[in-house]
Amino acid sequence: MTAGTFSDTGNLLALGRETARELLLELSDGARESRTGVLRVTGDPGGDFHIVRGRIVIVDSPGAPGVGDLLTRPGRTSSGVAEMRVVAMMAALDGAFAIAAGWLGGCYWQEPIEPPPPVFAPPTPGIEPGWLLFETDRRLRALAHAGVSPHRNHLALTDRGRTLLADTGPNPRAEILLWVNGHRSCRDIALQLSRGLYPVTVEVSRMLGDDILTITPPQREIPEPPRTPSGRSLLPRRRRGASGINDTLRPPPPRARIGQQIIPVAREPERKP
Repeated sequence: MTAGTFSDTGNLLALGRETARELLLELSDGARESRTGVLRVTGDPGGDFHIVRGRIVIVDSPGAPGVGDLLTRPGRTSSGVAEMRVVAMMAALDGAFAIAAGWLGGCYWQEPIEPPPPVFAPPTPGIEPGWLLFETDRRLRALAHAGVSPHRNHLALTDRGRTLLADTGPNPRAEILLWVNGHRSCRDIALQLSRGLYPVTVEVSRMLGDDILTITPPQREIPEPPRTPSGRSLLPRRRRGASGINDTLRPPPPRARIGQQIIPVAREPERKP
């Protein structure tokens, strides 16, 4: 597929109309002009499209493992140039999926003379932007009815999931289940496993359908009580006379003034009945 195939953003409904139009136009213009630079996409998680002469060499996003993470994944033995190129393409596809599956703000170009090569990226002819967007849209459509967000939803084990995890037999799903604790999302688990976000999300959606996992309800934040400068201000202010004691006690006898000296007037003894 070519970038021109997607000049009509109606073909990219899963990406969102406005964001797809902006991103598609920038990538299409970059391909037509053989542009070199970094196209930064803002949002959550957002990410960067590293482009050399109009072709995408890597997509870097905090929402998905990078090339280095995938190459150092436990159990990987071969690291030849051909395999590194395949892994670089997988990381670019996964990074684009992570960006598109999150919240998208906008995009703008950064203009380095030549983008610094990533640590683990081998020489590669790059990925054609139109094909990358086509594959990203296909993945979003495939998970449109999965009922799980790769970034927002936190996962928990069901009773069946706990039983499956406790089983000592071969369990290909245990790798994911071991990281489920009620506070991690698909993105968190993918980063922990150094495994692609898209395949982890696909497997999680299947386990949700098999009643092995469930999505935890969002927790409401309890507002803190308002703070005061000191504890004394929490006590009510005392108003003079509010206790009513002056209405109960007999008033004191009047005092006579002689010059500057005050002489108390003798009180007559009370008469007993």
